[in-house]
Amino acid sequence: MIALPPRAPFLLLALLLLGASGLQAPVAVAGDEPAPTDERIFPLSAVRPGLRGTAHTVFSGTRVETFEVEVVDVVHNFLSKQDVILVRCLGDRIGRTGIAEGMSGSPVTIDGKIVGALSYAWEWTKEPICGVTPIESMIADGSRLLEGRPSGSEPPTLLRQPRPRPIRARDGDLRRIATPLCLGGFSPAGCARVADALADVGLPVRIGGGVVTGAPAGWANLDAPVVPGCALTVDLVRGDFSASAVGTCTFVDGDRVFAFGHGFQDIGETLFPLSVAYIYSVVPKHNLSFKMGASIREVGAIVQDRQSGVTGMLGAKAPMVPVHVRLGNEATGRVEDFHFEVTANRTLFRPMLILSIREAFSKAERTLGANTKHFDLEVKLAGVGETWSYQDTIVAFDAGFSRVLVTIVDRVMNHPTQRAEFERIDLDVRIENVDRRATVEKVTASKDEVRPGEEVELLVRMRRMDGGELFFERFTVRIPADAPTGDFGLLVTGGDDVAAEVATPIDVLDIPALYDAFYKSTELVVIVPTGRIDLDMDGRLLRNLPLSVVARLARSPGAARVKIQPVSEKLRRTVPYVVSGKGKVVLRVVR
Repeated sequence: MIALPPRAPFLLLALLLLGASGLQAPVAVAGDEPAPTDERIFPLSAVRPGLRGTAHTVFSGTRVETFEVEVVDVVHNFLSKQDVILVRCLGDRIGRTGIAEGMSGSPVTIDGKIVGALSYAWEWTKEPICGVTPIESMIADGSRLLEGRPSGSEPPTLLRQPRPRPIRARDGDLRRIATPLCLGGFSPAGCARVADALADVGLPVRIGGGVVTGAPAGWANLDAPVVPGCALTVDLVRGDFSASAVGTCTFVDGDRVFAFGHGFQDIGETLFPLSVAYIYSVVPKHNLSFKMGASIREVGAIVQDRQSGVTGMLGAKAPMVPVHVRLGNEATGRVEDFHFEVTANRTLFRPMLILSIREAFSKAERTLGANTKHFDLEVKLAGVGETWSYQDTIVAFDAGFSRVLVTIVDRVMNHPTQRAEFERIDLDVRIENVDRRATVEKVTASKDEVRPGEEVELLVRMRRMDGGELFFERFTVRIPADAPTGDFGLLVTGGDDVAAEVATPIDVLDIPALYDAFYKSTELVVIVPTGRIDLDMDGRLLRNLPLSVVARLARSPGAARVKIQPVSEKLRRTVPYVVSGKGKVVLRVVR
């Protein structure tokens, strides 16, 4: 049986959210902002143009610094049931950098009382005017009852999609101060790949650094507490590769931490690791500056990701999946190990896992010429006794390995009913400094005209990439008895281009069957079409049915749950090369 995440910890967090603070519990509907009863809060109703206040943020290291702000006005109903306070930032320090990505959540106080968080700004402004999310909105959103089903954890439904795509702001809009995703361990090319992969997530990618374990500035307090104005990170990857989204803490109330002043991914109840951060510098830019930083230590987890900000719980734990990649070079004997953890959030796990593994490949290959990689992939799920394994040979990362990894991860993370948890992923790669690729150049047949049931000889001409020598493979193909008259195409290709023929797993325990169904990249495959179909019905594969059943199936009540797969016969042969390219020959079938 698969161990599904218990709900008890989330119910406990819900109780803590209601009872761990000294504030009078606000109502659970964001935007319905009662008059605050806590003396630490400056009420929105008392905000007037011309009031002076103080903003708190980290410009360098872990020290919280301040600058003055002046209230310009209050924009009512800026968002649904949420106002925004416009303020003008004052002083030489903020004048040099302007508002910066990563300042989201920087608390603003008036008369020493918290009024809200810096959260919105314009680009290319002549003076730093920005928007402040009222703290009452943040507390109301952060005090919602937890369901115990964090987004990105439970299987998605039609009404509850994993993550909505952000709408791109127009030029001139007052928009969210972006949350920069600072990367550590990634090359410039790797950073560009991350930026491309996360283009729709709304996280600008910046070079940052790994987890800070020393004191780069001497005075930095690496035991810095979680206080208003301190830098925080939401960690997606940690270890030899890291990816941390940088923001600022707004308000701490018992075990609750309110931050950012706007959503992170706007996915409601969620679960991401939350860490105190170190800021290397604020990098000034003309349009919008950004903070360059990295996490110091984990302090809790984000449990709410709402319109007005994120809410964390100190001491809570968000799951991360440990990954180990080992790359050994046979020629030099050099072995390189990469250890990192990836967020278990199902919407971000796959891209961050694949991008991190690809970066490990790139670093190991940086001094290599043409080569071939033999890999052994092991996957362990929590609560499942056996470890799944798969072996194959590849030349490029984007070839068969990426296909295998994506398929396995997608089937586990996006199972329609079960929430399986990865316990660990191990990848062992043996690098051989020989280019073992061969390309299909041409396919010829012994005859042009055939009858159903007859045999035809195929000659496949292939060329080695290492040296360029030609070699040939022969196949004897029987034309199916139900082959229709007319043109009849035979395709010859490598195993990487052949889809696995397996029913959709109805249980996570059935997923290992995918491994057995994969065609190897070193297989040469002849694909022979037929007049039959397979039906995938609730995880069972009904094979070799005649096409006549399709019309009857279309009228059946359960037709929507049935997947139709055209049947093709396949002849497969293992060759000592990774097969690329494809060839096709067209015969004429006569009766």
